[in-house]
Amino acid sequence: MRLYRTTLLCLTFIFLLAITTDASVQLGLDWRVAEKVAPGALKLNWWINPEWGVRSVYLWEEEDLGLSIAYVPNEKGNYHSYLAVGIRDLFGISHLPVEEKIQLTAGFEFRLDMLIEGLSTAMECRVVPSNLVGEQNRLAPFFGFSLHYGNKQRLDLNLPPDGDLYLLAKLIRAEAEGESYRGQVAVGAVVMNRVKSPIFPNTIREVIYQSGQFSCLPKLATMEPTTLSLQAAKDALRGKDPSHGALYYYNPRLSSPEGLRFFATANLQRTVRIGNHIFFR
Repeated sequence: MRLYRTTLLCLTFIFLLAITTDASVQLGLDWRVAEKVAPGALKLNWWINPEWGVRSVYLWEEEDLGLSIAYVPNEKGNYHSYLAVGIRDLFGISHLPVEEKIQLTAGFEFRLDMLIEGLSTAMECRVVPSNLVGEQNRLAPFFGFSLHYGNKQRLDLNLPPDGDLYLLAKLIRAEAEGESYRGQVAVGAVVMNRVKSPIFPNTIREVIYQSGQFSCLPKLATMEPTTLSLQAAKDALRGKDPSHGALYYYNPRLSSPEGLRFFATANLQRTVRIGNHIFFR
């Protein structure tokens, strides 16, 4: 009974962290690919942002609670892959040393918002590497599928359409939809860097609508931001800058001949490449 109370306390703590911060939470159930098809684990994912999260998995038959750090390398629309590393058997029932309880996770998640808002399904594999090179223990590998319910980004979508956050999110979607989350934040950061620069206008609206700067401007009037571009805009407004201070960026495959000539001849310092965009200052 004490074990169940402790498990409930840990999961409740993670859940409270999620709902009391600007993060989001997903609840999930796991089904193992085996002869017996029945749910075998309860999951609680706390996403700090669209790239990083904390995951807890409780296998009730084994009384095994695991905790891990999860990373989404590239989110694209309704699907993404994810990786995680963590520790199984936090309560020490197996009496194994920590190095034999380290678990690696790889999965692929697909959103089912077209059916139910916040619903998703995932294929996932979890394995303890020490089981692959040493004597087998009770920490068996898992391969199966999951159902998740929650919202990975909890943002207010009813924002004023003339606000800075909304406008920046529209630009990010128009310029970087299909890029990684990091790449989308970097585009937003370029706008913020220009606002702070003395050689550009000093408001977000003026920077975005400055003549000859962003080729996507004709699309902005009818463009609506996505949840992901809103989160990226929010991070850029908070000062997150994967572009490393860049004031310019371009996609070599899509740039106009004039743009290619500009970046070939301008005396600019390259800062980073993220996806299809190269950033300069």
